[in-house]
Amino acid sequence: MKKIVTIITLLFFVFVQCKDKHQHEGSKIQKEDQSGPEYTSAYICPMHCKGSGSDIPGTCPVCGMEYEKNEH
Repeated sequence: MKKIVTIITLLFFVFVQCKDKHQHEGSKIQKEDQSGPEYTSAYICPMHCKGSGSDIPGTCPVCGMEYEKNEH
């Protein structure tokens, strides 16, 4: 019985690690897409909040941080 519990526990941890790995890979794909205004505007939020970015200096409407000049 002890061996069965050990095997089930190990399988559970392997499943959880694989699931976490796939979630992290999915988030990497989203981070690589830098075509939105939060990356391409003249002034951008340092946190690259979705929906932020402007042609003039100001603050991010999402997090409130000061925009930085986009050097790209």
